[in-house]
Amino acid sequence: MIKKLFTGLLLSLISASLLSAQEKPGENEAAKPGKKKALQYQVDLENLTAEQRQEYYTKLFKAQTLFNQKRIFETIAEINEVHQIYSKAPSSLNIQGACYVEFRNFEKAKDCFKLALESHPDNPNVLFNLAEIDFVTQQWQESHDLLNRLITEFPKQNESMVELIKFKIFLCKIKLDKLEEAKEIAAATSFLDDSLMHYYSNAAVEYADDNPAKAEEWLARASRVFSNNASIAPWQDTLIEFGYIKSFYGGDLAVDE
Repeated sequence: MIKKLFTGLLLSLISASLLSAQEKPGENEAAKPGKKKALQYQVDLENLTAEQRQEYYTKLFKAQTLFNQKRIFETIAEINEVHQIYSKAPSSLNIQGACYVEFRNFEKAKDCFKLALESHPDNPNVLFNLAEIDFVTQQWQESHDLLNRLITEFPKQNESMVELIKFKIFLCKIKLDKLEEAKEIAAATSFLDDSLMHYYSNAAVEYADDNPAKAEEWLARASRVFSNNASIAPWQDTLIEFGYIKSFYGGDLAVDE
């Protein structure tokens, strides 16, 4: 069984930036010099009537609000209405996939995210969601490859997320029997980096070497240096997903066969 702690991290990321400006390219946006060509779903949305667009975005915003309130059944009903107007935009498919994650139906969630990726091939939010599902369902090679791809796509200004993605890649390497490569990555980090990667990668190496006491020392140092619980929580959750530290809910995080 996969504990709720994982989905708390995943869903908070899924719900971010669902109504971004990239879904609304604007009038003649594709024709402007130096602008990327509009994607097909963007063109399709622009070709809706003004009334349809207004209804579409109103319902989409309502669906996101319901989802953020964890009113999942109502969210699904609202997304179904959104899809009666238009069903190929990554934002609505992302929300639909997030609802399936809430029900632990990772196969259907993955199908939604794949459809979203077809509409917007390099969408970083969708890439992350797919990589996270592979990570928590122990598809280590698939997650590793997607996360590596994501490093080049994720907004560089979000340094904390980029560092967390690097940590997940690092953990995948451990599961892929590349411990020595992982150790080299950890050894190359420094407390001067101002990143949790230094502490958590070294903790993971100690766990991998069956030295839990030393691993906990690294985690304790991280807590002293980075006192903001909100910053530390995603890293702790990742180690719980990975199985190195126990969930506060008890038990382990193995995936039921």
